[in-house]
Amino acid sequence: MLIAPPPEMLWESVDPENELRRRFGFEDAAAAVDWAADLLAGDYRISVRSVDRLVISAQNLMVWVTTPPSRLMIKICRIAAVHGWLDARAAMVDWLADHDHPVARPLTSLGGERQLLRDDRSIGVQPVLDGSLLDAGDDVQVRAAGQTLAALHDDLACWPDAKRLTDAWPVAGRGELWVLPEGRAETAPELVERLRRRIDELPDRSGLPAEQPVHTDFRGANLLWHDTRISGVLDFEEARLDPAVVDLAHAVCLLGTWYHDWQPITPQRQRLLIDSYTDRRPLSETEDRWLQALIGWGMLGLGWYAEADRWL
Repeated sequence: MLIAPPPEMLWESVDPENELRRRFGFEDAAAAVDWAADLLAGDYRISVRSVDRLVISAQNLMVWVTTPPSRLMIKICRIAAVHGWLDARAAMVDWLADHDHPVARPLTSLGGERQLLRDDRSIGVQPVLDGSLLDAGDDVQVRAAGQTLAALHDDLACWPDAKRLTDAWPVAGRGELWVLPEGRAETAPELVERLRRRIDELPDRSGLPAEQPVHTDFRGANLLWHDTRISGVLDFEEARLDPAVVDLAHAVCLLGTWYHDWQPITPQRQRLLIDSYTDRRPLSETEDRWLQALIGWGMLGLGWYAEADRWL
């Protein structure tokens, strides 16, 4: 009999046991663990020795398990409508693994599926990679992050199935370019006006390289460091088509963010991240001008006004 650990919330301050019932329909942790173990046994022919963690993050339930060959993470999304979206991104991660990127290649089920649809839930199974969360206060790790992001962009631009990412996100809530949280015009009117002027002065978007697959959430909580290298780039679920410079700007803003600890990296490390990226993937003049405005917009949206002031 498997022992179910108590459920946890990854970043929200709510009762995890209540959310396990409300969001996922499991009466308790034991029911969730049994369901996940049955899925592994039936669809992958893998037995579970122990269950290590049970974590809820928004619409996802993550179950870390130990199996005879290795540790695995079962990621259960409660929204069936996103299954096609997640399946496309699982295919992309599989392709990245073929090209030697440090990603968690999804396991393929006995039926040949990377992403399963069971009981109105979309499920992926992946290996647990070695490493601890990136320390964005370490220059060596920040430099490696910039190089890793540039390498990702180089190869993702060549992914032959990029058209699979053209579908719209089926759940409301994804941000649009240049949109700010409600109230920013009242709390930081001068910065909002400076951003507007910056946007008006930008070269036309047609001067940027073509849209390509990008990560969109390349930050400390999704990067693992082991020994002397980036050992894992995680969570491609929000991958989309965008100019690569948009993704770089997001990374500059978000690299220092973990689950409960949100802060910008220092100006020096922001520059280090950009320089290590451009050493591999130089920016055009148009991209560079867009990058500055995009970082200013991102910092302003996060409420980091001193950083927005530097970039705008």
